[in-house]
Amino acid sequence: MKESTAPMVKIGYSEYAELRRLGILHDPDDSRSFNVGASDYSHHTIQPWSIWLDYNLNAWDADIVKRVLRTKSGESRILDYEKIIHICQERIRQLNNERNNL
Repeated sequence: MKESTAPMVKIGYSEYAELRRLGILHDPDDSRSFNVGASDYSHHTIQPWSIWLDYNLNAWDADIVKRVLRTKSGESRILDYEKIIHICQERIRQLNNERNNL
């Protein structure tokens, strides 16, 4: 099977700097090149940290994104979704309290 090659595309300095800031372009020996634990984020081009930075997510939303994207050996997807529901319930509780305290 012949390996296809993508054409080289030039990008501007600001685009390059943004990709570096988000961690999409990174050094092969930095913190994004490996995982601590059983997750496989480092095997993907875009990691949860990049999404958190780009969308300026709060801790609650970032945790939901992380749980959607991860694959952890030994844990079922059902458990991930149960955790997401639990996080959402807590965040809704917080938002309701903020609204009611105005």
